[in-house]
Amino acid sequence: MSEASMADSSANHACEALLILGVTTCGRPFRPSDWVDRLAGGFSSFGKDKLLRYAPAVQPVTLGGARALRVDMRLLQADPAAFRFVMNFAVDNDLTFRYLERTDETREPAAR
Repeated sequence: MSEASMADSSANHACEALLILGVTTCGRPFRPSDWVDRLAGGFSSFGKDKLLRYAPAVQPVTLGGARALRVDMRLLQADPAAFRFVMNFAVDNDLTFRYLERTDETREPAAR
């Protein structure tokens, strides 16, 4: 994914996150089926209770029974290389994704 594409996606202030779906653009399920856990696991850590904690910016989710990866757009500002890695994975594997818009509760207040 190019720097310009990443900048365009983050410029859309209504975009809170990207959802990378486990389906290719041809409509086929992506294999291996645990790809979400593997990718999110790379951004996770173990807590003091020795339980796995996913990073808030990269989290596995289930959507309509299918696995997907939610990527918070704040990752682009916090760690552009990590954001680029995740997006390149999606592009290289021909995965589909969609933008998630901010809800009224998460929208930033207008400037005065």
